[in-house]
Amino acid sequence: MDNTRNRRQRRRVLGKAVTVTAGCAALLGLQTTPASAAGTQLAAPYQGMDTCPVTAPLLTAADNLQVGCVHSEVAGGTFRIGDYSVPIGAPMKLNWGIRWSSAAPTVDVLGSTANVYDTADPSGGPLLDAPVTEAPLPGLANFWPGVTSADIKVEPAGKIKNFVPLAVGSDHPLFEMPIKLKVIHPLLGSRCYVGSDSSPIVLRASSPAAPEMTVDADPNGHGTAVLKVVNGTLTDSSVAIPGASRCGLLGLGESNWIVNSLFDLPAGAGKNAVTFTGVNTSIAIDGSLESLTAALDDARG
Repeated sequence: MDNTRNRRQRRRVLGKAVTVTAGCAALLGLQTTPASAAGTQLAAPYQGMDTCPVTAPLLTAADNLQVGCVHSEVAGGTFRIGDYSVPIGAPMKLNWGIRWSSAAPTVDVLGSTANVYDTADPSGGPLLDAPVTEAPLPGLANFWPGVTSADIKVEPAGKIKNFVPLAVGSDHPLFEMPIKLKVIHPLLGSRCYVGSDSSPIVLRASSPAAPEMTVDADPNGHGTAVLKVVNGTLTDSSVAIPGASRCGLLGLGESNWIVNSLFDLPAGAGKNAVTFTGVNTSIAIDGSLESLTAALDDARG
């Protein structure tokens, strides 16, 4: 009962923080003031948001009620594909922009209403950045004696959709994120993937266990509020994994069957799972793009 009350209180705090400036934004028409060049380390509470796409068409649209930036870091996790657990290269970093339009899309979560945000890719940096990690795959020795592992790299395969940050603590997905896994080994060529841009692995991860959440006000007096979600765990146990593509020394897919046989692909929902651990996310949000941009500029010093 106390956890439910606390979650509702946090929602009210965030709602008050971001709606104070919404009326002003409508009057100002969400004017755009370009931020300084990306790449500068921002001061608290905006660390990691230097590629926020404040000049993207989605964020500069006149019908926006709220705009913002998201920076997330994942400390670890695994993909379970059939009988194999493939480690996630860490730290994985994600950055994107968000907007809530005048259409005001929402979803009912935990007995209250949560905003559903559209997203924009970052400016001057990657949407998703994860290091290469070695994955023990003993089954490879059945095809190539002595080969027991390959390197795996998580890469984006499209835009994040349907971002619902206040779905934390529920079974409702926080987002839809299309990805692909690059399988790296000299015998598989340089373009071997599980999933692709046209047929991605679509993660619909939720955070049933409510992590710690705080809301910080802008230190320089701007209307921006920063929601921080600390040490979360995201899971998706219904993810489907498509087959391999372009595997082989010729890059024509002649070795797709090896990867498909190894992981028993394609694998429908229920045979796989994804877990992200140690997830720390900061979400800066404002009713005015002018205010948000000024807050980021001031955070650059």
